[in-house]
Amino acid sequence: MESNVFYVGICDDDSKWHKAVSESCKVFFDKKEIKYEIYSFYHGRDLVSERGKDIDILFLDVEMEAMDGLEVMKQAEKMPNIHNIVFVSSHPEAVWDSFGYKTKGFVTKPFSDEDIFKYLESIYKKKISDSLIDFSDYNGPVYIRKSDIVYLKSDSNYSTIYTEENERVVSCTLKECEKMLNGLPFLRIHRSYIVNLDYIKNMSSSVAYFKSGDACTIGRSYRSQVRDEYQSYLRRELHI
Repeated sequence: MESNVFYVGICDDDSKWHKAVSESCKVFFDKKEIKYEIYSFYHGRDLVSERGKDIDILFLDVEMEAMDGLEVMKQAEKMPNIHNIVFVSSHPEAVWDSFGYKTKGFVTKPFSDEDIFKYLESIYKKKISDSLIDFSDYNGPVYIRKSDIVYLKSDSNYSTIYTEENERVVSCTLKECEKMLNGLPFLRIHRSYIVNLDYIKNMSSSVAYFKSGDACTIGRSYRSQVRDEYQSYLRRELHI
């Protein structure tokens, strides 16, 4: 996948609305002179069997034959190549069933270009802001991409950085790491933990649960701030 290309997936078995989403995307990217590719899927089963194409944003219909959009979402949440989902449906009541950790919003048919544009704009900005951070240690530079970080754990004057693939100890305090990460989606939830909210499935008042099944304790003195910051994050992600 080329980092300077934005990849859009459209999964809708209605050719009229499939084309309408595609045309809105083309208008947005052509106007901004952004390189893009659009992948079309007319059946949910075709999408969930596609593991080779990276998709920055998936526009997903709710009602489709054989496999509906909600079932597709459940499968897509397990697929590392699909990063964000926006539902598109003529049934606004379905919004209550569409929430998942990759869900970024809900567009009601009929829609305007602007309804599609706001999600493209938000997720495109997020993609281009994703950068490599140099967590230098005594052996030299340690470059880790921000979006690959699941959480960080303090270990005295060191920190352990956990990604989905591995872990790395770096010679930075957690406070120094927090400054480099520069705010949401990274959130300090404990004196020993910073989590990436993009990997959080849900939170209770005292525990942050990751999509992987792991969990981190929320420190007692952090709970009020964590609650407020997490709600702010959710509002931002869901455009509400």
